[in-house]
Amino acid sequence: MARDYAKKSATRYPKKKAVGLKSSRPAFASGLIIGALCMHFIPILLEPNPTDSKTSLKSAEDSKLSALKFDFYTLLKDSEIIVPDSGQLENSKSQVEEKYSYVLQAGSFRNPRDAENLKVQLLLLNLSAEIETFSLDTGTVHRILVGPFANTSKMASARAKLAENKINSLVLKRKL
Repeated sequence: MARDYAKKSATRYPKKKAVGLKSSRPAFASGLIIGALCMHFIPILLEPNPTDSKTSLKSAEDSKLSALKFDFYTLLKDSEIIVPDSGQLENSKSQVEEKYSYVLQAGSFRNPRDAENLKVQLLLLNLSAEIETFSLDTGTVHRILVGPFANTSKMASARAKLAENKINSLVLKRKL
């Protein structure tokens, strides 16, 4: 079988003209106009009859207003409220705060070694900690207490320091 290796013409098929891309601007503009018209007219078509709703709203408001009677105007005129002096308020607050101290419970363990580890960790954070041991029906419990604090601001700063170190705390208010 013999083959013909002669150069064949590169223009075997006639060249077609490149198809020009049509612009999408007219389609975009028409879609924009149709969308704007829909946004304008659809809420108007979906709205209920405005005359019926206005009359029903007015009648409903009139019936509600006639049923409501406000008598606090007369009650306030007749009542008398005695406001204590600012000096009396400060004295009563200081007396209440003097009776209590605040303590934070940082943990509660059955194993005394775990309680001691947490106490050391709290001492490294410059917080005064102590272990309170008491017994229950189920066994002995070791409670780690931070404090006592004279006021709530010192207690809040200690609680924030505990929260920074991912230690949950519980506020205990104890009588002196």
